[in-house]
Amino acid sequence: MKMTNITRICCILILLAGWVVVGKAVAADEAAVVDTQKVLQEMPVLTGETWQTMQPDSKIAFIWGVGHVVTIEEHVIQRHPELLRKDFVAKLGDGLRGVPMSSIIEQVDGYYRQNPDDLDLPVMRVIWSEVVRPRLKAGIADQPFREQ
Repeated sequence: MKMTNITRICCILILLAGWVVVGKAVAADEAAVVDTQKVLQEMPVLTGETWQTMQPDSKIAFIWGVGHVVTIEEHVIQRHPELLRKDFVAKLGDGLRGVPMSSIIEQVDGYYRQNPDDLDLPVMRVIWSEVVRPRLKAGIADQPFREQ
């Protein structure tokens, strides 16, 4: 089957158009990556100001993420017991064990509602002081708690 010159030219134009479209899409993706990298250069701290504006699903996702960090560390320690420490994550795991995510969210919401001047406090600090610490006998590295 013979191709006519017009058919060849159309095929070439279609290929060129495809390359242009793909090139623009790649450039847009690269620009988005650069913008995202600028934003992610510093890990933002989630405070009460943002927490108050979050949808329930986002709050659950945050608590779930905290739980995954704890779970991952526990699994690593099971494989490498020499890494066992009484650090923040271990204490977080001890203090959150058995606490439903909905209860954590309710306690954080309640704290910020009752303390509107503390909206600049990080959510993790509120979780520690309101949920975790009351359930622990000793603090990080099994140090006694200081009076507040």
